[in-house]
Amino acid sequence: MQFLRVGGRITALRQRLADRVQMPERFKDTFVEKWVQYWKGLVRDYSEVAVGVVRESYTKPKKALLYGTGMLFLYQAGLNNPGEEAFMTLLRRSTNRMITVPTELQNPDSADYLLTLERAINQKKLRLLSLGICTILWVDLYDEDDCTYPAICEYTKVGLLNFHERIIDVGFWNQYWRLDWKMRNYDVNYL
Repeated sequence: MQFLRVGGRITALRQRLADRVQMPERFKDTFVEKWVQYWKGLVRDYSEVAVGVVRESYTKPKKALLYGTGMLFLYQAGLNNPGEEAFMTLLRRSTNRMITVPTELQNPDSADYLLTLERAINQKKLRLLSLGICTILWVDLYDEDDCTYPAICEYTKVGLLNFHERIIDVGFWNQYWRLDWKMRNYDVNYL
């Protein structure tokens, strides 16, 4: 439990540095002194928070483990968040697999979903919304280059209340899950 005394060590180190480093007289009562005071206060506050976190992790290790695991999971989910390039790669791979199966033997759900995605891409209506840990793939009402009045009017755009109706896929952990689910049984054995 020697590590619990880290708060006293940090306070002593801060005091020694404050004693050694003095503000020159020409900076007294200027914005430089206020700026230095601000940063000293900020460092003091965050060091107290860090010491408090370490002390609480010793008193409640399960809670600290849960928070640490959650933060690590969110960090990894952010690193593995798929983007447009990952979607296009997965779509091409799925389309190539579907092409190898004759039209009569294709699963109609898989074929319709791929056709919907291809039409949205060709009409430039497919949009990606990255939320940091996941990506939402949705279809807009108008082309991104459309400059007609209905396309730029704020009242004819997709609203928040009906946005969920336009979502066609969700990307998480380097994978688009609905595309994967629709392509699970894409050939004659889809029953």
